[in-house]
Amino acid sequence: MSIEERSSKGARRFQRRARQEADKEALKALILETARKEFAAGTLETVSIQKIADAIGYSKGTVLKYYPTKLLLLLAVKQQNLEAVAGQLERVRAQTADSDLRLRQVMETYLDYWADNPDHFRSLFSMSGTIEDRRFPDGVYFGETEIARRSYELFVISVREYLAARGAEPAPGLPQRLASALLAATHGVVALTLGTPTMKLPDMRATGRLLIASLIDAWTSKLAAARTSEGWPRITISTFA
Repeated sequence: MSIEERSSKGARRFQRRARQEADKEALKALILETARKEFAAGTLETVSIQKIADAIGYSKGTVLKYYPTKLLLLLAVKQQNLEAVAGQLERVRAQTADSDLRLRQVMETYLDYWADNPDHFRSLFSMSGTIEDRRFPDGVYFGETEIARRSYELFVISVREYLAARGAEPAPGLPQRLASALLAATHGVVALTLGTPTMKLPDMRATGRLLIASLIDAWTSKLAAARTSEGWPRITISTFA
């Protein structure tokens, strides 16, 4: 066999492997998307691997080859959802220089993502099963994973930058508490709207933006008042009470 023939054979083998890997990734993506819709409409107890396999036209064994248990499939869906949210938040942060505007846009992006992807919200924040249903085989809870910590830290960093831009020196843990409060309030607007489909609630985006603006504007006013206090620039949770 000539050098040219060996080179051509090697190229075909490489292309075949590449196509196989691409097919595998496409199938995994299809499984995750189908599972996401099923988990958004049901629970860990009501959704079955067989139902997901039937929906995509593959055998149950094929799905189990990639995701050996229903729990691992649910956790994979949750992780993909959170990675998508974190990616959008990181892009917003990178594009916005002003700390006040950046904080507002981070929270609005979080709100808009769920408004645009309600199935992602319902499957990510599914509360079916027990707390153990949120644990990976290695014992790590989903909330303790790298992507969960990184996502939450984006809110904390945004709050910390907002405070620093105003010359404030927050007490230890204060940026985390403020970020949690802002996140919980914004998250609540989404959960209230998506969780009560029988109620005709006001527009979720407009309501969420009203809440975000109200909280951040109130913080800004509190910080302005704190500048005249004896303890400035040191601030604590009582600064915002």
